[in-house]
Amino acid sequence: MVEKYATNEVITALVNAMSDEDYDIPEAASKALEKMGEKTATNEMITALLNAMRDEHYDVRWVASKVLGIIGEKAAISEVISTLMNAIRDEDRDVRSAASEALGIIGEKAATHEVITALLNAMRDEDKNVRCMACAALGKMGEKAATNEVITALLNAMRDEHYDVREAASEALGKMGEKTATNEVITALLNAIRDEDRCVRSAASEALGIIGEKAATHEVITALLNALRDEDKNARQAASEALEVIGEKAATNEVITALLNAMCDEDDDVREAASKALVIDIQINLYEILPITSMLH
Repeated sequence: MVEKYATNEVITALVNAMSDEDYDIPEAASKALEKMGEKTATNEMITALLNAMRDEHYDVRWVASKVLGIIGEKAAISEVISTLMNAIRDEDRDVRSAASEALGIIGEKAATHEVITALLNAMRDEDKNVRCMACAALGKMGEKAATNEVITALLNAMRDEHYDVREAASEALGKMGEKTATNEVITALLNAIRDEDRCVRSAASEALGIIGEKAATHEVITALLNALRDEDKNARQAASEALEVIGEKAATNEVITALLNAMCDEDDDVREAASKALVIDIQINLYEILPITSMLH
């Protein structure tokens, strides 16, 4: 709704407002630009945001970082990336978090050695939100960020005391492609399926599914079978989807029976995921499934 007001005149006025001496006005202008989204991505606006990143008030720097993240790839110029990288070391934790998030949204274009090093340092930040956003940013950079040092740092983050950091680390490992298909990573994700937090369990199952057939050990399949009985519907859905990706290697009688039971789950998404795992990847004839499912009711 707000985007329809993103005319050149309005954007220009908001950009000019970001240099106002009363810091409440730049903050309000930044928030308005944030709501307008990518339509605000003019050179003038990016310049104004870069200036706002040097503002003495942390609120202005924070919102400017968030707007640069929303603009995403349109802001993927070296000066923006360099400014955001420096902001990872800002004295304010919210600015550090927003800068990490913005670099993640820019993605692979921001995956320079310097940026990756800055994000690695951010993974040791005292603030959990900064650590979480740093993990997420590295994950969004994909294989370009999948160095041994990054993978080791993410494995360490999977032991973080805060569940959202563990969740972000699990998701990041799943997004880094074949380089994370190692025994050490698979073992860590296997342990995470049994995490006390439901979001971590779900993220770990999803990551194993992305890794795919290389994760299809007996231990992993057994853990995913147990996850099909998880109390959390998202964890059950993620387990079904992981078994779908693993495919034929998971086509044991025990898995088939568990997926058939999951087709009677109370949640629509779980039932759909279980159906796809059976029909598409395990390649069971649909006409053989239906008589069996009727016996479950």
